[in-house]
Amino acid sequence: MSVDEADSNEKITYKIILIGDSSVGKTCLFKKITTGDYFDKNISTIGMDRKSFQLNIPVMDNGTKRERNFEIQLWDTAGQERFRSITTGYYKGSQGLFLLYDITNIETFENLDKWISGVRDSLGSNEKGDKYIIILLGNKLDIVKEHPEMRRVNTADAERKCKENDIIWGGECSVKDFTKEELEEKFKGYTEEIYKRIGFRVVKSQVIKQIGPIKKKEGCAC
Repeated sequence: MSVDEADSNEKITYKIILIGDSSVGKTCLFKKITTGDYFDKNISTIGMDRKSFQLNIPVMDNGTKRERNFEIQLWDTAGQERFRSITTGYYKGSQGLFLLYDITNIETFENLDKWISGVRDSLGSNEKGDKYIIILLGNKLDIVKEHPEMRRVNTADAERKCKENDIIWGGECSVKDFTKEELEEKFKGYTEEIYKRIGFRVVKSQVIKQIGPIKKKEGCAC
């Protein structure tokens, strides 16, 4: 159904996937935006986790600005290589994929090409940009503000990566320092961008699976 066909009062549901290497802050972002809680240490995500939240956003419809209600189905994914082939199966039907890297860890930036290729292998090339959107986010800005010498990825390099791969630069952030309200404002901007490019979509529910036992805890310095 197109935007023109959508009832202006009907809730619009978007499926958004958090992807990226382990320990870049996906689970911290997932918990902060959905519950407002932040934890310095998290158990590494095994498989997938999903929660939904509501956003009311003024958007342009046929030249008229009106407020629409969005339901965001946010999916947290395992970043470990051994789960990659399984978690990519959950990309299907997503309108947005938020690709995170750690600005203090160059390896997480160098691995971005693998993540982008994985998305396109699963969802197609998306040449017109109207099927799904990849948004690149650099996390752990709080560490760099306190210790500038720890920066390993320059903003200009991240912006260049976006241009080279035709993806959207979402900026740098600190999941640790940002409040839930500040993250919601960012998500409103991202959601509005998805709406502009993709329009109205209905998300079909998927069963959430756990992949194997959790054998150990790993830090998530977010």
